[in-house]
Amino acid sequence: MIIKHLSFYLLGWSLFGAAFVLPAVLHAKVPDIKPWFQQAVLLKSYQQSYDWLTPWEKREIRTQTGMALVVRLPEIENSQKAESPFKQSLLLLTTAEMVADATLIEVTRKDIRQPFQAKLVLMDYAANLALLKIENNEFWDKLKPVEWSPVKSTAKPDPNNIYSLKIKSAQEWEMESGKIELMAVGHREVSGAWLPILKLSGVSKSGQGFPLLQDNETVGMILEARSGEAKAIPAEMLLEFLEHAGGDSYRSLPHRGFHWRKLTQRSTADYFQIPPEKSGIWISRVLPYGTGSDVLQSGDYLTKIGKWSLSYDGKIEHPEWGLSLFDLLFLDQFKVGDSLKLAVIRKGKPIILQTKVSPYEEDGRTVPLKRVGYAPRYVIQGGFLFQELTMNYLSMWGTNWRSRAPVRLRLFLGQNKSVMIHENNKTGESTSGNKTFASAARVVLVTQVIPDQLNIGYQKLSNAIVLQINGRQIRHLKDVIEAFLNPESEYHRIDFLPGSDRLSVVLPVKELKQSNRRIQNNFRIPKLQSL
Repeated sequence: MIIKHLSFYLLGWSLFGAAFVLPAVLHAKVPDIKPWFQQAVLLKSYQQSYDWLTPWEKREIRTQTGMALVVRLPEIENSQKAESPFKQSLLLLTTAEMVADATLIEVTRKDIRQPFQAKLVLMDYAANLALLKIENNEFWDKLKPVEWSPVKSTAKPDPNNIYSLKIKSAQEWEMESGKIELMAVGHREVSGAWLPILKLSGVSKSGQGFPLLQDNETVGMILEARSGEAKAIPAEMLLEFLEHAGGDSYRSLPHRGFHWRKLTQRSTADYFQIPPEKSGIWISRVLPYGTGSDVLQSGDYLTKIGKWSLSYDGKIEHPEWGLSLFDLLFLDQFKVGDSLKLAVIRKGKPIILQTKVSPYEEDGRTVPLKRVGYAPRYVIQGGFLFQELTMNYLSMWGTNWRSRAPVRLRLFLGQNKSVMIHENNKTGESTSGNKTFASAARVVLVTQVIPDQLNIGYQKLSNAIVLQINGRQIRHLKDVIEAFLNPESEYHRIDFLPGSDRLSVVLPVKELKQSNRRIQNNFRIPKLQSL
């Protein structure tokens, strides 16, 4: 009987002890918030973007709030520091979205209520990262740079419990906990970039530029947070960004140089002479930048990247994160400049291609992706407003622009082969690193006609794609200027792509200068061209 009671007694104490011990095991210790008073600061940006419908004007000012983290650039050998914009030892790291098109950036420390003014020194809009500097030495007193650590895989013991800051006010800072759901490959639509991204849950009060903590180590930075979910960029990518920022010329993060598809139909594989038992991905388009862009061809069947074999859906066995899309190799396995072998099947024959890991670049597109920090490019002649088709212009149709913008403009996003303006859609050359590639011809539009007595009858013309002016093919906006300097007769002639409201228009040469002066004065346009 005594033994029976003793057993119940011991069992009760065991359960009682487990109730207190298990939470400590299951939940990581809450990080101390005090060190972050010297490593993180509050940001407020006043942003004013251009109005791409009237490109000489700006839209209303909007404000955003977030954070920035104190960082130090790594020491780079042979770097010309005297000529570098990064002369001060400490800088601030935040998201590009926080400071894009900012006319004023205010930074506030936890212990100093007076805000300091920051200046943008580098922005990688594709990666959504930016560096700021503050020239007032008082601001940097006692601030310390963040020490970065690699994020631990969810396959390891207790890696999921993460923390970030929760700011109630400038003086009330707290920690909030969350969980890593997975390491994914995220598509940043505004730049067309595919980059490793951490997807989080439970983190809803954090915001842009907030730190991400795991086991009391800083493993990333929050890019966005809403409705209990968040996305963060891993520390490995941040360190690569900082390393490139400290070099003589900035290069973006490593990126693939192609678009790919999964071969779902056997007939397609047979056409490209691909063995049915061989797993891999089909290269549908080679980009003008990125890893493999110098050696791959459309129609290649990529079976191996380095030592990693590809599955039929583009996945590899990552040493840390398990079965993942191959883009995750750019997280920690491949760095810009590394030599790399690609195994492909081309016209039925297996071959090995030698290349180097290359970064993302902005150039080379017929329709440039969204750009910030630059004034719109335009030319006005006789009230005709000439602009190049860009994502900035298409976004003027609102968040649903993919369905609301004119179809004839949207077609160029996919480089639809049935819509060809020029026989050769590439002209000129652009050099990046050791690679030289052709810069794509642009789509030049007459976006609207500003009313004047010279253009009566043409004033309803809009979004008309320009083919020629005075017999000269128009591939870039600068071609418009040169074409108007060389009329073939007493009239300037503009020819448009079929499908526009008009196939051609004419403007008298002698009256053009006077018309331009009237338009500039009547509509208070600062300048008639911006290149």
